[in-house]
Amino acid sequence: LEYSIRAVARIVPRHPAVQYLIAGEGPLRSQSEKLIHELGMENHIHLAGPLPSAEIKELMNKAHIFLLASVTASNGDQEGIPGSLKEAMATGLPVISTRHSGIPELVQDGISGLLVPERDVDALAEKCEYLIQHPQRCMEMGRAGRKFVEENFEISKLNQELVELYTQSLETLDK
Repeated sequence: LEYSIRAVARIVPRHPAVQYLIAGEGPLRSQSEKLIHELGMENHIHLAGPLPSAEIKELMNKAHIFLLASVTASNGDQEGIPGSLKEAMATGLPVISTRHSGIPELVQDGISGLLVPERDVDALAEKCEYLIQHPQRCMEMGRAGRKFVEENFEISKLNQELVELYTQSLETLDK
């Protein structure tokens, strides 16, 4: 969260209407609260804590951009493809994220969203500013992201593919 918080803090002086809401809970909350305070961003960056899925969906429907700056942990741990990123894309939000683990398999850089290197605050801020200044690109990326998620991550389609794999495996065993 540190990198997205710092990036938002850099664009607020030029875009004072920007609001960044972070949903969820975790061990970095107090550290994030402290950083938000140090940067004087209490009126622009908000830690909402855990929210029910219906409220998350409502917030995504009101949002303009989804920002998720994933990084590799100091112990080498990485997340796969974040579910929240898929959910945001499914709602038609343009996304800004990092080249981290499986994220580039989900986000088509420049088509359904924008990707930057991990821990690159300048690049995150630059991409946020770009989307703020180009609302038409937001709409295009949002549509492309929704289409990509529908085509590649829709649950009934994935279930059918799994059934087909099992069927093929059973047929191979029978031979």
